[in-house]
Parts: sequence; structure tokens; C-alpha cells
Amino acid sequence: MIEWAKLTNEELADVDRNLPVLIPIGLVEAHGPHLTLGLDNDTAIYFARRLAEATGAVLAPAIHYGFADAMKEYPGTVGVSADTLSRIVRDLSMMFCFHGFRKQIYVSGHGANKAPCELGFYAVWETYPDFKPACWNWWTEAGIAGIHHADKGETEAAMAVGSPVYMDRVRDFAFRKPWHMVHSRYRLQPESGGINGFPSLADPAEGERVRERVVRALSEKVEEAIRDRA
Repeated sequence: MIEWAKLTNEELADVDRNLPVLIPIGLVEAHGPHLTLGLDNDTAIYFARRLAEATGAVLAPAIHYGFADAMKEYPGTVGVSADTLSRIVRDLSMMFCFHGFRKQIYVSGHGANKAPCELGFYAVWETYPDFKPACWNWWTEAGIAGIHHADKGETEAAMAVGSPVYMDRVRDFAFRKPWHMVHSRYRLQPESGGINGFPSLADPAEGERVRERVVRALSEKVEEAIRDRA
């Protein structure tokens, strides 16, 4: 596996520039009493590493502090604004492009990272019009529907990738989203830690099935990116 941070600069100089760079991006964020603050980073790093192993793509170091959106007021959440993240992505993408890597895939464990990432991409195109970026939320890009924050599905994913899960502390909460976007989940549901669903129903075997489905589906997409030589 080609891991950016473990290469020397001379070794990096010899890496095929046609290979995509996989950049895990997560968030330090509350996930109720049964999941850890680092879960979004754990899933992003896990899937990016599996994709690099399966396809030969380049694994870059992770961005741990993503966009802290509607969950930012729950204890422990630490991230950046959407504007700041878009600038971080812009600057990092520019650097990867400068070194010859035009294909870049940000593998996200936090859904709200996608919009700031894509905003950053637009700024990069002004300098590198041949830049080929993507931001993939691991579940949506694999066609996995029905996963909500710290619910059954995300709890199963945590189990499957080896992130700590404390089922003896689990609590179920149903959050009814209004018609408009929610700026602060805490103001509407301060006691939940951001849970939206029934994590008590989590099945480890289902998590393993979903994990492997995600790896297969996203590996196919990375392989498509490698075949693209236009």
C-alpha cells in the first residue's frame, strides 16, 4: 500500500501521478453516550485505508477537524466553520495538484463535510482546470440509505470498523426534522447527544455486511478513477 506519510520525498517522487490520492476527512463530534467523539474520523480512516489496500491508490494523512455543524453545541464537538474547511480543502488540494496529483478523493465520515469540500474544489479549478476531485460520504456513495446520526446503522458501522461502542450506555431518541435546515440540534434536543434513531437495535453482523458492501462499491469507483486517463 502507498501511504503518503510513510514515504520519503524521493519515494514520493516516483509514485504514479495517475493514481488518486485518498484523503480521509472526519470530525470530532458528539455521538450520544454510547459512541466516541472520534467515530467520524475512525470510519473515514478505515474506509480510506481499505480502499488504498484494495486498489493501489495513495493514502494521505487524515483531516480530523471537519465542519462542525448542527451538533457543535454538544459537549466534546470540535471542528471548524464551513468557510474554514473550504479553505483548508482548497489549500491542500492545491498542494497535491502542485506535486502532480490531480485526482483527489476526500473520503468523509461526516455528511456535512461535503458542501465545504466542493466549495473548495471550485477555487482550485481556477488554477488547475484539469483537477479531478470528489468528496464521498462513505454510506451515500455506496448506496447505503437510512443511516442517521448515532442510530442503529452508524452504531453498526462503529462496531464493524473497530471504533469503541458502549452498548450498556445506549439510549434511543427519535428526532423529527422540521421542514427547514436545523442550525442547532442541541436547542431542539439537548438530552440526546445528537442521536436520531434506535441504536439499541444494532446488529454486529449487519455492520460487517454493510462494511464489506461499502468497500466493494467504493473500490469500484476508485478503480474507475485509475482507469481514467483523459
